[in-house]
Amino acid sequence: MSNLNTRVAKWDNTKAILIFLVVFGHAITAFISDNEVTRSVFLWITAFHMPLFMFLTGLFSKSFVNAPKFNYNKIVSYVLLYFFMKLTIYLTLGIVRSWGKFRWTSEGGTPWYIFVTAVFMVLTYLLKNFNHKKVFIISIILALTVGYINEIGDTFMLSRIFVYYPYFFLGYMLDREKLLAFISKKSVRFISLAILVLFTIVIFALGDNIFSIRYALTGNNPYSEFGADWAPFGILLRMGCYTVSSLVGLSVLSLVPIKRIPVITRIGSKTLSVYALHRQVLYAFEYTLMVPMVALLPQNLILPALLLISALLTYVLSLKPFDYVLYPCTKCDRWLDPLTKWLAK
Repeated sequence: MSNLNTRVAKWDNTKAILIFLVVFGHAITAFISDNEVTRSVFLWITAFHMPLFMFLTGLFSKSFVNAPKFNYNKIVSYVLLYFFMKLTIYLTLGIVRSWGKFRWTSEGGTPWYIFVTAVFMVLTYLLKNFNHKKVFIISIILALTVGYINEIGDTFMLSRIFVYYPYFFLGYMLDREKLLAFISKKSVRFISLAILVLFTIVIFALGDNIFSIRYALTGNNPYSEFGADWAPFGILLRMGCYTVSSLVGLSVLSLVPIKRIPVITRIGSKTLSVYALHRQVLYAFEYTLMVPMVALLPQNLILPALLLISALLTYVLSLKPFDYVLYPCTKCDRWLDPLTKWLAK
C-alpha cells in the first residue's frame, strides 16, 4: 500500500509543478517585452510544460478509454467546462478591458486544453482496439504534415489536436508501473539532470536569438507562421520540438520527488480547478492592479514578485471551495442522468 501511495504522490507532485508553471507562464506574458530574462523564462516553460501535461493526461486516461461502456458524462463535463472557461474569460475581459467578439468555434487561449482533452478521450476510445504503435506513428506523421496546411489553426483547435495527440497517445500506451521503474533508475535521473541543466543553459544563453521559436511550441500555428527565419524549416523544427519537449519532459518527470510533499502533493490532485479559474483572476489583476504595481518594482524583482503571485494563486485556487464553482460541469451526472431517464420515459 505504501508503494502505491508513493507512486500516486510522484504524479501529483509533477502535476503540481506543471500547473504552477501554467499559472506562472500566463502571469509573465504581460511583462515579456520588459527584458530578455523574462522572455527566456517564458520560452523555458513553453518548451515542455503542456506536452508533459498532455502526456500525463493520456497516462491517466486508461480507466476511461478501456472501460467497456462509453462514459458520456465525462465528455459532457469537459465540454461544459470548456464553455464555462470561455464564457467567464470573455466576461472578465469585457469588464476589465473591452468587449470583444465571442468565438464559438475557435480558441487560441487557455480553454483549448479542456476541449482537446475531450476530443482525445473520444478518439482514443475509438482507436483502442487498433495497433497502438501504428496509431502512434500515424499520429506523428499527421502532426508533421498538417503544418503545411495554413487553414488548420484555431478553428475547433484542429492544429493543437493534431500536434498534441502523439503526447496523449504515448501516455495512454505506456504502463505507469514500468515508466516509474524506468525514470526512478539512478542512471536515468543523472542523465535527466544533465539534460535539464544543458537545456536551461542553452535557452538562457541564446535568449532572444531563439525567442521566435515559441510559435513552433504552441501547437496552433502552421509552418508559414513560424516567422521568416524558421518557416522554411517548419517540419524539421516541429520534429526538433517533439524531441526536445519529450527529453526535457521525461527529465522533469524523472527528477520530481516520489514522496509526498505537504501542500504540493495536494495541489497536484486539484489541478483542474486551478487551470479552469486562474486565467480569469490573472486577467482581472493584469488590467487593474498587478501590472501597475509590479511595474513599479526594480527590474530584478519583477520575476520574483510574479513567482510569488503565481504560487499564491495556485495554492488558493486549489482549495476545496473552488471545487464547488466547477460542480455544475464536473458533476454533471448528478443532473444529467435524471434528465436522461426522464426523457426516456
